[in-house]
Amino acid sequence: MATLTEQGHRFGGVWTELKLDAVHYYLGFFTRVLRTLPFELWYIDAFAGTGTRVEIRQVGGLLEGAPVELASEQLAGSVMRALSVDPPFTRHVFIEGNAERFRALETVRSQYPLKQIECRHGDANAELRAILSRPPWNAQTGGQGNLRAVVFLDPYGMNVAWDTLELLAATRAIDVWYLFPLQAVTRQLSGKLDSIDHYKQDRLDDIFGTPNWREELYETKVFTDLFAETISTSKRNVTQAQIEEYSRQRLGTLFRYVSEPLPLIADGRGHLFSLFCLSNSGSDKAIDLIEKGVRATLKKFGSASRHMSGR
Repeated sequence: MATLTEQGHRFGGVWTELKLDAVHYYLGFFTRVLRTLPFELWYIDAFAGTGTRVEIRQVGGLLEGAPVELASEQLAGSVMRALSVDPPFTRHVFIEGNAERFRALETVRSQYPLKQIECRHGDANAELRAILSRPPWNAQTGGQGNLRAVVFLDPYGMNVAWDTLELLAATRAIDVWYLFPLQAVTRQLSGKLDSIDHYKQDRLDDIFGTPNWREELYETKVFTDLFAETISTSKRNVTQAQIEEYSRQRLGTLFRYVSEPLPLIADGRGHLFSLFCLSNSGSDKAIDLIEKGVRATLKKFGSASRHMSGR
């Protein structure tokens, strides 16, 4: 679980750097491609954190001739990486629900007086709805206008609502990088359907945008017991890889373009997340450009992901 220490926001590991590297690489591609066009470019980080993160590493040992000990290192998070993109974005919006992390974000904003930075404290889904329902975004429909954006959805769990994805898709002007919580979703999809309580089933409805996962991911068998009573049981009949593909197909009902996922693997913890790029642009030329940028991103960072997974 993420914690806020005296040094900063502590979370993740090697897979976190891979995720941030991939998104940062694409952000540079995005601004380079669009810099000569009459667009106002926004970057929106819906789960921004503090702007930096702290990683604890083991140092010392025989090869270094020093005692083994733990040392903390402060690294740039998604916020600081976005602020370093060149050419820069026109405007940055950072959303954070945690009060302590939000205060740290406000400090980051004060360090960049020449950049247009807005920090918003609140639930990511509610804040995104507010942004898209007010000027200047509500004056632009169907991608017709001078606004273009990249939204980074990097939730702490199953916190992205399906209707938020619908709103983002409806703009036809936003590229979305979505860190899909594959392991958390797989964990909620218990081996037996009747073992999933109502609250968890509602959360899965929202993650997939449909209640049909009950029939599509579970196999129901009906049999008669020794007392001639009819009994039905539903068991999950899909693997984690198939759940990932099912999630990709569901995202494809909202977005014209859904990338192949970049798997994010942690030592001893398995496949935690799948990083997708999504776009619902109505322009075939724009989709081709997005696909080109994502293909280059996956080519550059996919090998590192496969190495982490042992593939």
